[in-house]
Amino acid sequence: MRRHIITREEREVNKLANILADLRLDLELMGYYLGMNVSSVVYNRLQIISETAKQTKEKDYEPNDR
Repeated sequence: MRRHIITREEREVNKLANILADLRLDLELMGYYLGMNVSSVVYNRLQIISETAKQTKEKDYEPNDR
């Protein structure tokens, strides 16, 4: 049986998930610092990640009887 090879993207998303799962962090303050301290390219890439994750989650909740 083959083991699932973890991609670079999966490793990085696990890091990001661990950061976001820390309930001690103020997400609004993180957003403020993100807007103040990073380029618009980074912000736009974060938007793409967010939109793709939303679409994926919405597919999970669609009825399968089609």
